[in-house]
Amino acid sequence: MALVVATAAYYAMDHLFVEAGSDVLIFGPFLGMTGAAVRRPGPLGLLAALTVPVGAAVQMVVLPPRPHVTVTPAIAVAEAVVWTAAAAGAAWALHRFLAERRAVRAR
Repeated sequence: MALVVATAAYYAMDHLFVEAGSDVLIFGPFLGMTGAAVRRPGPLGLLAALTVPVGAAVQMVVLPPRPHVTVTPAIAVAEAVVWTAAAAGAAWALHRFLAERRAVRAR
């Protein structure tokens, strides 16, 4: 229930100040539930932890931050930051998953 209220409040503030679409209402609860599953052990936790890094990489491919054809230094830095953060997030999730599997096997 708290997730639904928080999503509705965020959507209301976002709509008032940024005039965003309904993407927050659609993806907000899904991402909240996914975030809650990140600490779960096993493949479910791995998939939950990979959601944001993979989502960022997909968005960079599908909707790159290039409002015009020429690449400015700011766009190049933004792309480098997102790709680096996505790679680091995915690597950390995979490292944590593999370390957990090794620990379980060692018992």
